Amino acid sequence: MKTILYATDCTKNDAYSLKYAYRFSSIMKADLHVLHVYDFPPMNLATIQPLESLKKRMHKERIELVKKYCEKHLKNEFYHKPMTTHVIENNSISESISRLSKILGPDLIIIGMKDNHSTRGYFSSNIADSLLDKIEVPLLIAPNDMTYNVPSTIVYATDFEQEDISSIKKIIEIASPFEALVEIIHVYEMDTYTAQENMDKFKNILLNQISYPEITFRSILSSKIKTGLLSVLNNEKASMLAMLEREHDWEFNNLFHKGLVKDMEATVSIPLLVFSKKKTNLKKVNADNKRKILVES
Repeated sequence: MKTILYATDCTKNDAYSLKYAYRFSSIMKADLHVLHVYDFPPMNLATIQPLESLKKRMHKERIELVKKYCEKHLKNEFYHKPMTTHVIENNSISESISRLSKILGPDLIIIGMKDNHSTRGYFSSNIADSLLDKIEVPLLIAPNDMTYNVPSTIVYATDFEQEDISSIKKIIEIASPFEALVEIIHVYEMDTYTAQENMDKFKNILLNQISYPEITFRSILSSKIKTGLLSVLNNEKASMLAMLEREHDWEFNNLFHKGLVKDMEATVSIPLLVFSKKKTNLKKVNADNKRKILVES
């Protein structure tokens, strides 16, 4: 992992996710880019100063704001590892993140979880939803009230798709520096097919492509997908939950839809790592393609 992009609204409640992003990037030995997006307020036509002058002054003030914000909350850490700051005027936060992402090519984007105290509802779920429609980069949503802890257990919920394998490889990249346990789980509501058999096939396919030793696999029957996920997180005292987000019309389990990702974001108190699967690509796939990975072994 070489580059991490972190977006902040520079509020007090967002300071925790700033510390998380900074310390995470330090451990991963990745360059950290801090982005602040602001919206220039409507101006009275009777304003004496020229509009362009006001915009330049505000932009300069925002640059100084970001610097002081990072210095204040990172304290001595601020001087240990350099970071790059970006200040952009735009009324769309997700659009700004997406555009900068195309320029920087980050390996990971970090934002804070929904913050009801923000004047613009800055990191509300719709920001994450909008980003997942625009980017292919993994999105890490960090709680706004937690301090950084070294990941010990990362839970990844699989639905036995080809995209799961590439996502798990990226998770292993995150887990490796900490020798963290990666637990691959599949939660199902009713056994319309043999869950354990499919998990065994998926396991064999994956282990032929990776060599990470700290990895486990299991299937869980639960009355609801969310309930099963929360049970695993609590029992394993997980440090991070990872999911593959998608939108589709399949009736075949339909595990990772946007509503579930949003629901888990509002419920969990640990970082949520979300991988995006573009909707346009899904139109070319059907349920038979989905099962294909399970019959290749």
